[in-house]
Amino acid sequence: MFQGQRGWFCSSVNGDLRQFWVAEGGMISDSRAADFLFSCDASHPDTLRIYQSLDYIEDNATVFHAYYLSAVANAEMKNSVALGHFILPPACLQKEIRRKIGSFIWEQDQIKKPQPEEVIPNEIKALRESSELATDHKKELSKSTEKHFTRTPVVEKQMYFPLQNYPVNNMVTGNLK
Repeated sequence: MFQGQRGWFCSSVNGDLRQFWVAEGGMISDSRAADFLFSCDASHPDTLRIYQSLDYIEDNATVFHAYYLSAVANAEMKNSVALGHFILPPACLQKEIRRKIGSFIWEQDQIKKPQPEEVIPNEIKALRESSELATDHKKELSKSTEKHFTRTPVVEKQMYFPLQNYPVNNMVTGNLK
């Protein structure tokens, strides 16, 4: 996935994400040579140095939240995760951005999810029945489709999503010059 790409990692990024980067063909480098800059904390001293650098000020650098790598690792189609959603703005801008767009994508996993004891038995039964019906329908559909069409392999394609209300600080590449 990241074959030949160089990434810089703030010390706020855990080792598992760094290992994933390397396992997917990426190389770890210093910030000046990196194609991608990753951090988990906009107020961390390492990240602050990037924000105060001339490259960042002149729109030649973008810091991405390292949760992007986690999202890629968990995605069925690795190329379907939009990098632009993971721009990590400086801490001084985050409150204003949250007010305009809501929570950042990396914060959405922190939203409380219902605990199993909060689900009532009728809901569970209804969910099981609907999933069984959906599974039966898919089986029937695939059987009827097989009669008329031959299967062709699905090739992963890069999916593009429109980005709205994001900073435009070198949003696409994250390259340092």
